[in-house]
Amino acid sequence: MHSPPGDHLAVLRTAEEIAALRARAIADANQLRALAFVALRDGMPMAELRSSNARSAARSILKSVRQLSRDRIATSAGRTPPAHQAQASEGAPQDALEPA
Repeated sequence: MHSPPGDHLAVLRTAEEIAALRARAIADANQLRALAFVALRDGMPMAELRSSNARSAARSILKSVRQLSRDRIATSAGRTPPAHQAQASEGAPQDALEPA
């Protein structure tokens, strides 16, 4: 049976599962960043756009896993998880792994 669309915590219950998901997300983000690096240098059309899309996808993956971790921590502490808000504020630092 599928969980309701907003109930993403119903599937991941243990800290080990969250840790495994985070490790996988980091690996996927690193692979997307490597793809972005190659896209700028492969000579194919629209290299900047493809590179930008790959970096954006990497940021999106990491953001969603961070939010899932925060929600899981809040839920395990007996608190209501905060509403999902846009974390990107003007002047906020970028991910440390993102190439300049």
